[in-house]
Amino acid sequence: MSNVVEQYVEIDAPISKVFAYVDDFSTTKDWMYGLSKIDPVTDQLRGVGAEYDGVMKVGVALKSRIHCTGWEQDRLIEMTSVKGIKNTQRWTFTDLGEERTRVDAWIEYTLPGGPAGKAIEKAVQPVVEIAIRHTKASLARNIEAL
Repeated sequence: MSNVVEQYVEIDAPISKVFAYVDDFSTTKDWMYGLSKIDPVTDQLRGVGAEYDGVMKVGVALKSRIHCTGWEQDRLIEMTSVKGIKNTQRWTFTDLGEERTRVDAWIEYTLPGGPAGKAIEKAVQPVVEIAIRHTKASLARNIEAL
């Protein structure tokens, strides 16, 4: 079964600064709730073609290799899994003027089926709302502090 999470956050910083921060994989563990590992597996570190192995701990450890499938400077970052837990993340950036930026996140994930999938879903579901609130707050706080 596929699950979709959609959220947004407004940040007091110019779009170029916000995009650069989100686009830098080395900062991701600082703001994305539950992300315990993110390692590049390609020499390319950003843009279409970049790939990373990641582990998200949200009740259980969920592993994925993600591949950048969409990238437009100051506008879009899209990552889709090629191995592990099936997921797609789409981050869009909107300039609100007066050095404010809106970041919209659209995340779709599919957990495995069968008894193992049901157990994983029971462990993950209660953490999703906490993860969203923490991620939004951390992203805004970290960028605004730069």
